[in-house]
Amino acid sequence: MKSNWNLKAQAPAAAVLALSEELKIPSFVARVLLQRGFDNRQKAIAFFKPQQNELHDPFLMFQMHAAVHRLQRAIAKQERVLLYGDYDVDGTTAVALMAEQLSILGLSCSYYIPDRYKEGYGVSSTGIDFAIEQQIDLLITLDCGIKAKVELERAQKANIDVIVCDHHQPDSNLPDVLILNPKQADCTYPFKELSGCGVAFKLLQGLYQQLQVSEENLFKSLDLVALSIGADIVDLKDENRTLCAKGLAHLNASPRPAFQAILALAAKSLPLSLRDIVFILAPRINAAGRIASGKRAVDWMLSNDNVEINKLANEINNDNLTRRALDKDITDQALAQIESNQAFHNEFSTIVHDPSWHKGVVGIVASRLIETHYRPTIVLTTSNGVLTGSARCMAPLNLYVLLEQCQQHLLQFGGHQFAAGLSLLPENLPHFKKAFDEQVANALSNQRLQRQLDIDTQIEFKELGTQPQVHFTRILQIIAAFEPCGPGNMHPVFLAKRCLVLAFKVLKGAHLKLKLIQEGSHVPIDAIGFQLATFEKELAVGVYIDIVFQISPNTYMNRTTLQLMLQDVCTSV
Repeated sequence: MKSNWNLKAQAPAAAVLALSEELKIPSFVARVLLQRGFDNRQKAIAFFKPQQNELHDPFLMFQMHAAVHRLQRAIAKQERVLLYGDYDVDGTTAVALMAEQLSILGLSCSYYIPDRYKEGYGVSSTGIDFAIEQQIDLLITLDCGIKAKVELERAQKANIDVIVCDHHQPDSNLPDVLILNPKQADCTYPFKELSGCGVAFKLLQGLYQQLQVSEENLFKSLDLVALSIGADIVDLKDENRTLCAKGLAHLNASPRPAFQAILALAAKSLPLSLRDIVFILAPRINAAGRIASGKRAVDWMLSNDNVEINKLANEINNDNLTRRALDKDITDQALAQIESNQAFHNEFSTIVHDPSWHKGVVGIVASRLIETHYRPTIVLTTSNGVLTGSARCMAPLNLYVLLEQCQQHLLQFGGHQFAAGLSLLPENLPHFKKAFDEQVANALSNQRLQRQLDIDTQIEFKELGTQPQVHFTRILQIIAAFEPCGPGNMHPVFLAKRCLVLAFKVLKGAHLKLKLIQEGSHVPIDAIGFQLATFEKELAVGVYIDIVFQISPNTYMNRTTLQLMLQDVCTSV
């Protein structure tokens, strides 16, 4: 067993039976729906079939009226508008979305993506210099800007108006500009967890409504919003679920040429799930900003020139191959650094540094280290004489709060509950390491973090049905309706006890393939556990095991069957 198994509280049997009969669904699905608050037919249908008309009124967002009027003026007067976006997926999709849609509405915009290595995260003085040189009338920051008080005030002094579209946690010292951010204190917008691209979408939605123009063209760009939602790991509930579901549907029905080109290079065909977006599209777009320039990713997403698209797709794909090699090499070095640190086992966090590490992959490496050492992790490199890097964290901790409590040792920081960026002077590293570790220890009451595996409900194989061709197909259809899945709407996780092992083997030295059956069911079921091969030594044909799993389709040679995607395994007591 790799994790602590936490079986969630179960709904009353009477409520489960009532919902199961009302919706004509298996009782284990009804149990999951009830846990998530969908306790009647109307709520369940709204969840399974999200509709665009359920999106919130954009004018509920603080300063939306003023931002829309300012953008409307820019269109009417054909002003010079600069879109300034972060270099990650959320920022580049937000820039592409805004440029694409304003072009449809008759305004051609220029755009600026900062150099990750020369300028760093957020609005830079170099970017403001560019805006001034270009005699920009209106600057729109996308997925950044909430902490750029000094830089944005300099833009205003140069007679550049500013609209900030951001979703990062603001502090009390906000720029004195128009700010669209549902997390700011004065904003009563009903949903706080939009992506940066999602905030840009709401501005455009408000603009379309103010202009009294059909929003049909706007919704055709929801593929970009869906990509940002998946890549930025924001909550997949409320408005995000609707935006993501509709965006995925459009992407699969009418993929933009750029995405078709990169999918061909990745040997991936449609349809795509959100998981495919997270593991295929997003890393390649991110790689452009990590290895070379995020601006290329925007050029690529907006292009309709097949020659340019294929050229940029190949460059971006090669960037991703470079990123993978760097990721592996630096992860190995970081793990070796941890192993050589005799004090590590007494610490509550992981902080590693090497001046030679590539700045573009330190965030990925931080996530990799958590897979091995389950602790809040910060990976730092050196850039222009300053330590800079990325931090990753897990529940129940709040990374932003932890960094905020250590900000006296930092030059700057920003981010979310589970991911952040930071920079500090080299001489402050020992003080910061000590302070950060103390804050983590205090937050955990000096208890070590352990992986937690939350389980929705326990099921019996017989609940999946006795006729695979009929029942398994229906189960897969129902489970697929939970998509898109992610934080706030995780893929349902199940527990099954005393599963008899009929056969097993190890694939590629790392993955466990099993055939299982359970008492009361006469249908063997295939299961696969990625990176679970270490459990092989405890297995034998005829052994009973308990498994935690997700239900997933397995398509092979045009035939789709039901399989169990194992999350964890232990021998039955």
